[in-house]
Amino acid sequence: MIEPNGAVRTLTSTLPVLVDHLVTERPGQIHAEIQAMVERAVFARALEITGGNQLQAARLLGVNRNTLRKYCRRLSLIPVRPRPVAV
Repeated sequence: MIEPNGAVRTLTSTLPVLVDHLVTERPGQIHAEIQAMVERAVFARALEITGGNQLQAARLLGVNRNTLRKYCRRLSLIPVRPRPVAV
């Protein structure tokens, strides 16, 4: 298990490299790119821990299930089911 302080050190040592890369590759989008990367990792891990159970993942993260679903759709973590067409 990773000690929280060790994880913070790893993150803070990795972020400058990532920011430097994004400065050249995606100027003006650094915040959005890093935010999306972190969100994708956090939401994907929560779903992995809960075996894909969205309600449990939402509780684990401290968000509403609908919020989890919105983020997961935006981050392409769960497939979007087509809505039934009225006939």
